[in-house]
Amino acid sequence: VMEAPDASMPVFPTRSRCSLLRAAAGQNDSSISSPSTATPSDQSPAPTTVSEAVRVARNASSTGTSSSNAGTGSSTAARPVRLVKPAPAPQTSSNSNVGNLFIAAGIGAAVLFALYRQFFASKIKTAISGTSQVVTQNISNKQLMKDAVGRLNEFTDRLRNTPSADLSAQNLGDEGTAYVVEGLAFNSGCVSLNLANNGIGRVGIAALCQVLPTCGVQTLSLSTNSVGDEGAELLAQKLSSNAVLRTLDLSQNGIGDKGARALAEGLKLNTTLMHLDLSGNAIDVEGITALAEAVAASTSLEILCLSDNYLGEKGGMVLAEALTANKSIKHLAIKGNELGDAAVKAICDALIGRECEIHVLDLGNNSMSEQGGAAIARLMHAKKTLKDLNLYMNDIGNAGVSTLASALYENKKLAHLDLGGNNIGPEGAKSLAKVIKGHDALQSLELGYNPLGAEGTQTIVDVCKFDLKGLTTLKLGWCKLGPAGARAIGELLMYNTTLTALDLRGNALGNDGAIILGRGLKTMESLKLAELDLGYNEIKDDGACAIANALKANTAGAPRDIRLNSNYITRFGQVALSEAVDMVYEMAKGKMTTIHF
Repeated sequence: VMEAPDASMPVFPTRSRCSLLRAAAGQNDSSISSPSTATPSDQSPAPTTVSEAVRVARNASSTGTSSSNAGTGSSTAARPVRLVKPAPAPQTSSNSNVGNLFIAAGIGAAVLFALYRQFFASKIKTAISGTSQVVTQNISNKQLMKDAVGRLNEFTDRLRNTPSADLSAQNLGDEGTAYVVEGLAFNSGCVSLNLANNGIGRVGIAALCQVLPTCGVQTLSLSTNSVGDEGAELLAQKLSSNAVLRTLDLSQNGIGDKGARALAEGLKLNTTLMHLDLSGNAIDVEGITALAEAVAASTSLEILCLSDNYLGEKGGMVLAEALTANKSIKHLAIKGNELGDAAVKAICDALIGRECEIHVLDLGNNSMSEQGGAAIARLMHAKKTLKDLNLYMNDIGNAGVSTLASALYENKKLAHLDLGGNNIGPEGAKSLAKVIKGHDALQSLELGYNPLGAEGTQTIVDVCKFDLKGLTTLKLGWCKLGPAGARAIGELLMYNTTLTALDLRGNALGNDGAIILGRGLKTMESLKLAELDLGYNEIKDDGACAIANALKANTAGAPRDIRLNSNYITRFGQVALSEAVDMVYEMAKGKMTTIHF
């Protein structure tokens, strides 16, 4: 290989090492041209062979050195040229374009694939998933529909085949009610129907009204629905001509004065309805005025419930006037109407002036004071047949109890007495204890929410231990007993043999009080106590363990239901009580005791 004489000399490809050596030595070769035959014209085209490359290199060398050699007259031999293999010749433009197209197509395909995965594939998956969900939902809806129709058919069959059907809280709504009540059409077998708490509105009531004239339902409860004024108007139309219905419960149905007026018109023409309950509605003075006219004219109505409306003192006065003319009502419930002393006095005077007896009187939560208590005392002196008296959440105080005392003593038929929330202290407890002693008809005594304290509690307990043979329910919740009052309750548990329910909520008994009660439960001989409420008493684990030990020691007398909610019992105390429940079950031959935390 010969080195080129000049750096600018072009470099050309070669075939082999031997060919280049022969070219440098001047030998002939079939593929190499002689230098003497080269012409200037041969330099213009691009060399394509090794021989041409050598010729061009020699010509370039002789041209570059001719001026210097001329002066000496000597000839210069050609210097060896080193030929370097160049990079491959570039492809033609057509091949380059094809390659570019392939590259562009590949990039485009990659972009499209990425877009497909990001957008189209996810949408297809979503569509497929959505379709699957729709299909599943349709299948589920069909199954639910099938189940719902089956339940409705079951309810309809129950109406057709049983004398008393309780369909309360079944979420029937208007459509379900319309479907079910078809079972009442021309059905004289079902005499009692409870549709309370079903979300029934005007449409459902309309369907019910279509079958009422042909059925034999005597007791109909529609409590806690959405009857409203429009539904009340529809029922009133059927009430006027219905000679079968005896009891109609429309409590808590959003009925206002308009609905009350419509019901009053229907009641005027009805001669068989004995029980009407409109408690918990929105009846004001206008509505009670219309109802009062119907009450005054009614000869069949015996039970009238208007509790928790908006009568006020004026409405109470209107009702009192109607009661003067009425000769049938024996059960009157009008609690929660803010009547006040004046209206209570007017109502009591109206009841005294009638020949009809009164058995149940509910005047709770009516802003009554000692004066109202005095009016009730006069009524009890005149009507000694009262069985149930509710004065809950008024304010008659110790003086009012003293006024009632003599009337309570004379009334030996009283079975239920509710004086809770009347600000009665130890003095009032003494007055009450004297007159109820030996009152064997008394079954339930409510004294909760009164500041009795330990002293007043002891006074009441002393009577309850031996001298109230029929007492089954005693409520002393929120009476400020404390641990000292718990001692009295412990004695009550040891000696009383009639109580089935005892309410001691909110008395700050604490652990000490719970331990004292536990001693009473251990030695309790009675097997009748079923419900014991000790909620809100600040009882901790030590008190819980004391109660648990008492249950283990007296499994036969363990209450069926014990409430310990809203105390401070941790997991430790809960475990102890749970073990006691298990022992009660094992030792008392399957007796179930439930403890509420």
